[in-house]
Amino acid sequence: MKKLYFLLLIGFTTLGFSQNIVVNPTFADGLNGWSATGTNYALPNLVTNDGQDDSFSVQYIATATTGFDQKFNVVPGAAVTVSFWYKAARTDGALTGNTARIWSVFQADGSTTPINPPGTTGAANDPLRNNNLYLPQAATWTQVTITSEVPAGADTFLLQFRAYNGATVSFDNISFVSPGATLSSNSFNAIEGLSMYPNPVKGNTLFVTSAANDTMSVQIFDVLGKEVLKSNVVNNTVNVADLNAGVYIVKVTQEGKTATRKLVVQ
Repeated sequence: MKKLYFLLLIGFTTLGFSQNIVVNPTFADGLNGWSATGTNYALPNLVTNDGQDDSFSVQYIATATTGFDQKFNVVPGAAVTVSFWYKAARTDGALTGNTARIWSVFQADGSTTPINPPGTTGAANDPLRNNNLYLPQAATWTQVTITSEVPAGADTFLLQFRAYNGATVSFDNISFVSPGATLSSNSFNAIEGLSMYPNPVKGNTLFVTSAANDTMSVQIFDVLGKEVLKSNVVNNTVNVADLNAGVYIVKVTQEGKTATRKLVVQ
């Protein structure tokens, strides 16, 4: 039977010269900064009462392969450290079966072909692709830390986490550290100049604006992932009078691009 190995970061040297550049790593700002890049992939649900380091995390109750991600510019030869916390279980209670995994790849700009990190020959021995295996089931928050190196010819890094059919999986406190790395300027689905206010909202009107003049639409989901409102933005406003007090996720779509924001209704 194959065994799953992770490379653990023992010292402080790498962290001393770089910092985590993941946007919204603890999901305190909902799903802001995260995208779902993949056929029929969807963002996970926001959880507001079970976090590894605070009350926020995200969760999939997966019925098909899905995932979420961020993209970064990287420097060939630079060290890479990825860290995340997770919980995973089979929804049917089975002791074995697919759960979730990190599935992160280096690429050349404009290409989707993976470039293998030094010392690896493909997914089967690449810890950034979970050695082509799945995360062990874990009932409590469990940390995974992986070290690698940016290969020659690569200038982008897709940091992605996936969940699989029949699994209930939570993620939190995600970190990506690499000297010289930056958030990709062509990060997936970014809407330029997007602004949503007031937040918290106390009245009936939510304002949503962006740098573009094209039509904007919003979908609003509760913390269980149920859609509670769907509307076009009219004169930069959305009527939220029917929303009860609570925490919601707002998905904004414009010109084929999407972005998400956490909304608090008081």
